[in-house]
Amino acid sequence: GLAFVPMPKAATYSATKAALHSYTVSLRARLDGAVEVIELAPPAVQTELTPGQSTREGYMPLDDFIAETMAPFESGETPPEVLTKAVYFLRDAEAEGRFDAALAVTSQF
Repeated sequence: GLAFVPMPKAATYSATKAALHSYTVSLRARLDGAVEVIELAPPAVQTELTPGQSTREGYMPLDDFIAETMAPFESGETPPEVLTKAVYFLRDAEAEGRFDAALAVTSQF
């Protein structure tokens, strides 16, 4: 979700996520259906990527993330974006006039 609302303590990381989001949207438009371009925007997930991350409170359990991410594909449709419920708060923040509130949340980490 940091592609949509940055985490001030991780400005470069957030900017990279935003760049990938922009690139994905542009690539999808450029290829215009010739190739499906799918964007996955994960929340913070409990993995062993960094020490202690697999048990960090507030992070989504890995099995839950996999199940929620794969659910749209099980219906046979391919969505352009695959987001978990946890990411929608950030994804839609600007459009819904909640950007400052969302930024306050990401600033806490």
